Amino acid sequence: MDEKKRLVLIGGGGHCRSVLDAAKRMGLFEEIVVTDHSMVAGTEFMGCKVAGGDEVLPQLFQAGFGMAFVSVGSIKGTRLREELCRKVEAEGFGLPNIIDPSAVVSDYARIGKGVFVGKNAVINAGVRVGDMAIINTGAVIEHGCRIGSFSHVSVGAVVCGDSELGDSVFVGANATVIQGVRIGMGSIIGAGSLVLGDAGPGSRLTGRGGGKM
Repeated sequence: MDEKKRLVLIGGGGHCRSVLDAAKRMGLFEEIVVTDHSMVAGTEFMGCKVAGGDEVLPQLFQAGFGMAFVSVGSIKGTRLREELCRKVEAEGFGLPNIIDPSAVVSDYARIGKGVFVGKNAVINAGVRVGDMAIINTGAVIEHGCRIGSFSHVSVGAVVCGDSELGDSVFVGANATVIQGVRIGMGSIIGAGSLVLGDAGPGSRLTGRGGGKM
């Protein structure tokens, strides 16, 4: 079996459900297994085998699973995703992108590695998305935007044209970042917020105008 068609999903929580569903819909993977220390090895998760915890990653790689995807979300921060990314790359796994077939991704957008793009998301022309970013269900990234590595644009959020999110930025559900805004790395934008101006690294923004929390 071609090892490029065998995929390990790391983390079996809620975000994994979305990732696994999209991965199956892509139709590119002949076999998918899930690792999660809180699950019982040998059981099934959405029709896929639970292989054990992260300690089985070396064995899976040796068994021909050449690709791994970090299916842990980042609501509680990006540190765990960053650690897992380093771990799987050190083991030798490739990091594919999981892009739901219903998403619309411009041929003129550039997507890094290990990126998740959920159902009905839109990534328009000239966008650059960094490694390990999450563009969740129904999110819109408009023309010319830059989305940093490990950033998470939540369900229904909109990042308007030519805006820039630094690394590890979290944009809450249904938030809007207007055109041309720069948001520094590690910032958090609350759900439903409207961000009208630039914000430095580590900012906490909420409400209309993106006032600091």
